[in-house]
Order: sequence, then C-alpha cells, then structure tokens
Amino acid sequence: MIEENNIINKDISELNKRLGVVISLLLRMTPSDRPSRSLKEQVGILDDLGIRPRDIAEILGRTQPHINKELVGLRREKHKKHEQK
Repeated sequence: MIEENNIINKDISELNKRLGVVISLLLRMTPSDRPSRSLKEQVGILDDLGIRPRDIAEILGRTQPHINKELVGLRREKHKKHEQK
C-alpha cells in the first residue's frame, strides 16, 4: 500500500510539472502587441488567475523571492492607480 502511494505521488508530481510547462507555454502564446510578454506581465497574469507565488516561480523558472519582489511592485502600481482615481 505504501509503495502504491509512492507511485501515485510520483505520478502526480510529474503531472504537475508537465502542467506547469503547458501553462508557461500558453502564457507566452497569449496575444500581445509585442513579440513576448515581460516577466512582470507574466507574473501579473498568473497572480490574477490565483496561482500561488511558489507555483508562479516554478512555472516561470525563477526563484520565489524574485517573484515576490515582482508581486510587491505590481501591487504598488495597482495601489497607486487606485489612489489616482
């Protein structure tokens, strides 16, 4: 039973990795006026979709502290835009 659970967990982990790759590829293919989206835009899209910073970091191949820094910047920008209205 334990060995069966280990196999299932390994399969789920592999599936999660592959889904991360699919998400990353789809994110890069989304329509934009430029050839590619900036990291900040990609982080913003994934954050808006409710994906956790840890998972965003894994999908984009960056460290979690780097993603957290980008999120802080994005939230500051949103806050400033909201205050200006």
